[in-house]
Amino acid sequence: MSLTLRSRWAATLATAALTALGVAAPGAAAQPQSAKSMVVQWANADPAAHPSIFGTLTIGGIYTCTEPAGTTVPVSFSALQLMPIAMPSGAGRLPCGPGVVDAPWSLTSFPTTDVHYGYVSVLTTFDGVLLPVGEFTV
Repeated sequence: MSLTLRSRWAATLATAALTALGVAAPGAAAQPQSAKSMVVQWANADPAAHPSIFGTLTIGGIYTCTEPAGTTVPVSFSALQLMPIAMPSGAGRLPCGPGVVDAPWSLTSFPTTDVHYGYVSVLTTFDGVLLPVGEFTV
């Protein structure tokens, strides 16, 4: 085997090894990285006014999702209100794209007769990851 052929063979193996390890080979173009993050900043109650009139809890904040345009990311929440006990919850999907950075979002719970004004603890899941508990007065 000639020296030139050995050099090419070694370079090919080195590039394959680096690629397998997730390291870019010298001179290779870097692939853009996608980012996903969410912050719950507020909550708002639209209480049930009467047993036959349902209320909702809405939460919101900012999120980033730079996955390819046209994709979405799942979001869900469960909340707990005390005195009286209420456990509103909601689920939805938020759009992603290259320009979705620090974008505002909100999600409203399914209607329930239990929602009221007062203190609320919110457990939010963003793209399958549980976020820190949010505590708000609504």
